[in-house]
Amino acid sequence: LNIPKGRMVLLVGGSGAGKTTFINAITGFEKADAKILLDGKDVYKSFEDVKYDIGFVPQMDMIRYNDNVRKTVLDAASLRLPISISDKEKNEIVDGVLDEFGLKAVEDNMVGKLSGGQKKRESIAMEFVSNPSLFILDEPDSGLDGVLARELMEHLHRISREGKIVIVITHSPDRVLDLFDDVIVLAKDADRTGRLVFYGLVEEAKAFFDRDRMEEIVKVINQKEEGGLGMADELIVKYGEIRNGRK
Repeated sequence: LNIPKGRMVLLVGGSGAGKTTFINAITGFEKADAKILLDGKDVYKSFEDVKYDIGFVPQMDMIRYNDNVRKTVLDAASLRLPISISDKEKNEIVDGVLDEFGLKAVEDNMVGKLSGGQKKRESIAMEFVSNPSLFILDEPDSGLDGVLARELMEHLHRISREGKIVIVITHSPDRVLDLFDDVIVLAKDADRTGRLVFYGLVEEAKAFFDRDRMEEIVKVINQKEEGGLGMADELIVKYGEIRNGRK
């Protein structure tokens, strides 16, 4: 599949569908038997050249609660930015990121004292400090109520409009579905996991699966022993035929 810049993409699939493996593959963490290109550069062969262009925010907050907000982001900048960048430039970049995520007013606060929404933004800011062109987030809205989750997703949507690719995994996609451009649907069939069932516009996905909600789509492709309808095998074939122009 080919994802253009400036798109916000939803990644969905049931448990064991291969979402984590997919992310590990495109970030270069776990090499796949595939070619992954970012701005025309091979992620596996030229990882040193592209590693600063890839940002990944895991589901668990990887932040130190006993440091203040600014120092935490500054330390992340020291790890993620090239060593050729001066301290002055680094501090200017950190200032911009703190402004971007609404953390400037609390930059001297201890991370452990932040609200849940602020901690999520802190985690994202730590990865965004390198200004990646590919930004991947695993359940960034986990633990947030509807209002805070939407505010966060709206922020990620704005980031995508800066010419970046933003890929998001969320277990509550329907509350923010209007913010996504495209959806990648993965499933496991009778033989293996990580099968591509669909990639395209959100509205096209609804038509393909004949369902209006993403949660319903996941139920369609989940195996019957998992409480699903077990239709992954036939839908994988159907999508392949469409891709090959035979249907």
